[in-house]
Amino acid sequence: MGIKLHVFRALFKKDFKNCFMNRNISLMLVLPILFVLLYKFLMNGGADESFSPYFTLLMCSVLTLSVIPLNILAMLISEEKEKHTLRSLMMANVSGAEFIASKAAVCLILMIAESVIIYFLCGLAMNLFALYLGVIFIVSLAIIIFGAVVGISAKDQMAAGTLGTPLMMLFLVPPVFSTMNNFFEKVSVLVPTTSLYTIYGAAYSKLPLMSRDNMIAFGVCVAWIVIGIIVFMRIYKKKGLDD
Repeated sequence: MGIKLHVFRALFKKDFKNCFMNRNISLMLVLPILFVLLYKFLMNGGADESFSPYFTLLMCSVLTLSVIPLNILAMLISEEKEKHTLRSLMMANVSGAEFIASKAAVCLILMIAESVIIYFLCGLAMNLFALYLGVIFIVSLAIIIFGAVVGISAKDQMAAGTLGTPLMMLFLVPPVFSTMNNFFEKVSVLVPTTSLYTIYGAAYSKLPLMSRDNMIAFGVCVAWIVIGIIVFMRIYKKKGLDD
């Protein structure tokens, strides 16, 4: 079913406002930024040699990628179910595509905005800024689809949080611990969030962008996008939006 632009715009405005009215979502948005500020100012405003803008950027970005694209979309969908507004929207001829697309667009915009704030707070050189946002966008697409899967599978926000936590840990833990453990190093290659470490890390170290590792990292993201679409379509056909 197609997307009517006027319906999409109305839903987008509603969903964007709802994000900041939901305390759980607001907390998720604030936490990565607070972590950057806390770490930076504990290290004497970044003057301490132990403060690494590069390390902080990657850590906080992976935290953001693991939390926002997955959980916020799931919570926005499950909140509509919990408040019994989803059926009202369906009765008002809002299509499933419009319902999901507006929430996914909100999540992507929040993801990009959060990443911009984190990058500027870390104070890295601007010559890699566009590449950073490009990788963030691709990885977000690979993860956000699973947020929709969790959202349509959960009956309320509590269930969405329970279902989303294992996936969040899957996206967060392997790249963070990849340099500390051989097991995580091998597993992290299969996780889309590791692509930020690989691609941005190569550019930061002035290595060729078109390397084998970078192509594998990009391919992993594409594979997650394809798998996510397949899983979403199967669950959507089976359960619909309001099961």
